[in-house]
Amino acid sequence: MKTPILVAIAMILLELSVSRAGEGPLALAKGETRTIQFVENPSTGYVWRFDREASENPGIARVGEGGFAPSGGRSDQPLVGAPGRRSFRIEGVATGRARLVFVEDRPWEKRAVQRRTIEVLVR
Repeated sequence: MKTPILVAIAMILLELSVSRAGEGPLALAKGETRTIQFVENPSTGYVWRFDREASENPGIARVGEGGFAPSGGRSDQPLVGAPGRRSFRIEGVATGRARLVFVEDRPWEKRAVQRRTIEVLVR
């Protein structure tokens, strides 16, 4: 019973570090790719997605889905209900600045529970 609690605490700490790391702009050269991650627990129905319509100047970057990696347990037997990490790949494709918006929501609901904006500077 202690393992799921420890995993949850670790994921919360990871989420805090991801938030702090995202405070400054993400600087990329044209053609360079970086990966960002958000803590997610898809067993609740909430998943992270890139919101292109809410983003500003999204054409300077290509955003690709990097998949979901469950945490805890063995890789072939992840802990049921445990959170993991959703990854997105961001590639600089044109010089400029953008604000990329990512939202965590349930696809069948209209309101996001979390919203993160990543500033991107492509040189």
